Amino acid sequence: MLCFQVTAVVFSQDHKEQVIQALKTFETTENPSDGIKNLLQLKDVVAQTSDSLQGQYYLSLGIAYGQINNADSSFRYLNKAEKVAKSTQSNFLLAMINNTRGLVYMGKAEHEKSVEAYQEVMKLAEGKNDPKLNDVLSKTYGNLGGVYFQLGQMDKALETTKKCLTLSETLKDTTDMALNHLRLAMVYNNIDELDNGIAHLREARRFFKDLNNTTMLVHAENSLGKVFEKKGQYDVAFKHYETAHNLVKSVGEQEEYASTLLAMGKINLKQSKLKSAEMYAQEALSFSKTHGFANSEKGAYDVLYQLALERGNSSQALGYRNKYIKLTDSLNSVEVKARVADLETQYETAKKEQEIQKLTFESQLKDANLSEARNAQIAIGIGAVATIIVLLVIFIARQKKLKAEREAQALQVEALQKRFLELHSSPSELSVELDMDDLNKKLHTALTEREFEALKLCVAGKSNPDIADQLFISVSTVKFHLRNAYSKLGVNNRKEAFQFMLKSV
Repeated sequence: MLCFQVTAVVFSQDHKEQVIQALKTFETTENPSDGIKNLLQLKDVVAQTSDSLQGQYYLSLGIAYGQINNADSSFRYLNKAEKVAKSTQSNFLLAMINNTRGLVYMGKAEHEKSVEAYQEVMKLAEGKNDPKLNDVLSKTYGNLGGVYFQLGQMDKALETTKKCLTLSETLKDTTDMALNHLRLAMVYNNIDELDNGIAHLREARRFFKDLNNTTMLVHAENSLGKVFEKKGQYDVAFKHYETAHNLVKSVGEQEEYASTLLAMGKINLKQSKLKSAEMYAQEALSFSKTHGFANSEKGAYDVLYQLALERGNSSQALGYRNKYIKLTDSLNSVEVKARVADLETQYETAKKEQEIQKLTFESQLKDANLSEARNAQIAIGIGAVATIIVLLVIFIARQKKLKAEREAQALQVEALQKRFLELHSSPSELSVELDMDDLNKKLHTALTEREFEALKLCVAGKSNPDIADQLFISVSTVKFHLRNAYSKLGVNNRKEAFQFMLKSV
């Protein structure tokens, strides 16, 4: 009996060491899929370890699945971790779980649920003199500030990020201090308090230098360049872009090498230094083509197009513009830019047809279920077959009607498209001239600035990824803003938004 007891203890110890080692390995694994694969190999072993290890194990799986945007699996393991945390009364584990939930909801653009998750962390951690809880709270403040920033709620973003900076200073976490100065700079720059933004960017730059973090230092220098460019101080802006470019050289061949060249070229173009601007644009174009950086290649064609216009060389300008459009089309899987409105309308129409068919199917199923309840004696199989036959007849009739509706819609779309293209007659600026205040006067609920910006780019034919790049937000946030804008306009999709805006200009 003693031998069996000793063997059980040894096995238990081995299982504990295996899980501990797997968790340590997970912390340094760059690829979340690899981390998941390694952790799942221990799913039978982990049940034989302590509750605290089980909690960390489930939390790690929740984090990993969240990183690959598999929200369902992430929430499943986070719920398992939460049961362990509550049974062991571990506030730290609960705080980590809710912080992770908040991040996963952010990825799904479910911002209200994300805020709720972060608020749970604050309930657990605020006012507690616990270094581990304060560490989670600091991360939560930073994430929450990011949510408010994406939602355009700059007052809350500013308040929360200031709290985050104060806490990181208390914890003496220099990395978080640097990031929080960067976050504050983003908020201040967004509300046009540029001098405050510059002050925080300089602080961030100082920390990143001390940390020898070249990547973030490049980001800080680029951001300083953008702010001074916005202030019209082109010489200072150029120096910051140039510094960023020189830093990029030291970390290898990255797309930032081309983007900093383009930034310098654009500044020279604004200063009418056309020869220097062309030199930077051509170098960026060559580098981008060689390394397959399509977005930077697009940017180079755009700068060269503007240079050709400045010089009055219309044929060269048209050539560069055509290359820009062709590259844009290939990236967006669209043949010709002029067909954007038509293609998107077709997509929305097809989506509507599918929804109509789904509703019809659900309605017929409901009727069939009611009929079945009244006629319980009828065999289930015969009833199901009869229902399917009825639905097929209905679908065939519906399809004929939808075909006629599509033909009518095609005529409307053609007229809409002509009007849309007329409004986009300028080759250098594909955008409908809209005024936010004028538009909001026509609405019951006013659009926020972010919603208006996203809607304007949407109406201009930009894809969601393009809008995300231009506004420096995620694609999911673009979708969130567009959904809100559609609701306030009283429309259901991009086509109807086009129609509404065409009537408004």
